[in-house]
Amino acid sequence: MQNILLVIASYVCIFLMSNWIAVTVIASYSCIIYLLSVSMDRWTQHKKKIFLTAVLLTLIQLAFFKYYDFFRQQASLTLGAMHLDSSFLVSNLLLPLGISYYSFQSISYLLSRYHNETEVPRFNLPQLLLHFSFFATITAGPIARAKSAKGLTDIQNQPCGMSAQICQTEPRKILYPSLAFGLILLALIKKWWIAGWLADHWVNPVFENPMQYHSLEVLCAIYGYTLQLFLDFSGYSEMMIAFGLLLGFRLPVNFRAPLLAHNIRDFWDKWHISLSTWIRDYIYIPLGGSRGGFTRTQVNLLVAMVLSGVWHGSGWNFFVWGFLNGLGLVLLNIGDKIYEKVRGVNAKESRDVLAKTGWFGKAIGILITIHFVCFCFVFFRAKSMDEALQVFHALFQNTVNVSWSNNPLYLLGILLISWVVYPLVRQNAQKLAGIFTRIPKYAVSVPLFIVFLLVLICAPSGIPGFIYANF
Repeated sequence: MQNILLVIASYVCIFLMSNWIAVTVIASYSCIIYLLSVSMDRWTQHKKKIFLTAVLLTLIQLAFFKYYDFFRQQASLTLGAMHLDSSFLVSNLLLPLGISYYSFQSISYLLSRYHNETEVPRFNLPQLLLHFSFFATITAGPIARAKSAKGLTDIQNQPCGMSAQICQTEPRKILYPSLAFGLILLALIKKWWIAGWLADHWVNPVFENPMQYHSLEVLCAIYGYTLQLFLDFSGYSEMMIAFGLLLGFRLPVNFRAPLLAHNIRDFWDKWHISLSTWIRDYIYIPLGGSRGGFTRTQVNLLVAMVLSGVWHGSGWNFFVWGFLNGLGLVLLNIGDKIYEKVRGVNAKESRDVLAKTGWFGKAIGILITIHFVCFCFVFFRAKSMDEALQVFHALFQNTVNVSWSNNPLYLLGILLISWVVYPLVRQNAQKLAGIFTRIPKYAVSVPLFIVFLLVLICAPSGIPGFIYANF
């Protein structure tokens, strides 16, 4: 009964946030996947064909909706050059809400059923409808897989596969209500206050017209966007984790202090974890992973990261963003390999060498990683390659002839202080989270409610959208 109620609530949310098209697409798709999963169990002699059909169907519908506009423009230009009519092409096709996330969850579920994994029994229809449409994950994740995965854990660092939670026979109860409410407050502050302020005062104005701003202001906007994206997306993920706890679900943690990563490999182990682990398990490993030798491993890694970039959007700027991150990982692995050969150590000892030298080496690694990530995110934020290159042109050219519009030293100082203080805040926040789970609800409910009211009263006007909902 809880599952059915959540399905109804989720479909109502999808309709209110989108339209009937999104509801029809996800309902139809879920029913088809349910029938195909039943078929895999009944006609085992054709199991592989049915599985491949289901995956192909998933990829076709995902590619159609995500890349229609990109190919429509190319097709329209081609038909125009051939003096043929292109009016039959739909001018604007709306992306169904959450299609990327439930498509990824579907592929994970189908592969588990194909291998008959005991952790993932075949869902009945209400269970599958809930798994694909759960309103806490439908908009921007986290990607909640049916089975547990390495590196994908809940707020208590425990495995959090959805199959056991969805299929449980005991009624679900509220989990850690004080902690959940604390996460909601944290999310509102991060998203509504800080990320919104960064976007309105620094990021959006500079990226809209970078050539009229001084180089230091452009640099602030580049730093500011990375911080805005982190606060926006991590705040959203923490809010969804909180909603899950209030409904008895343990959703995976999506961020674990990625801005303290000491190299690009460590960054991707901590940033958008549900996506990075999905890419690892369903793109990188199927391509061959590290089984084909060092060179093949780097090729597989580069391909996986490029596909990650292309998933975010069809423009060349997303391709470049994925390629640069893949290239960073490849160069890091090559550096580890050279160190391994020169020093005569094993592969494990050659990893993360700079961070192992002490706090200074780790700080240098963090500094290099953050700047690499920030400059790569310029391609992620820009609407096109030309816009991204214009930002870099303004960064390196607008040093003399352009005056300040704002005070970049003020923001740079705040960012520097925040970066230094962040490790201490995070450490104490983890301790505070542990305390929240142990003390009685009444001891924290009143203070939390007072803070909640202050957040609402002092927050900027309007309800800002979430960046990752666009993907």
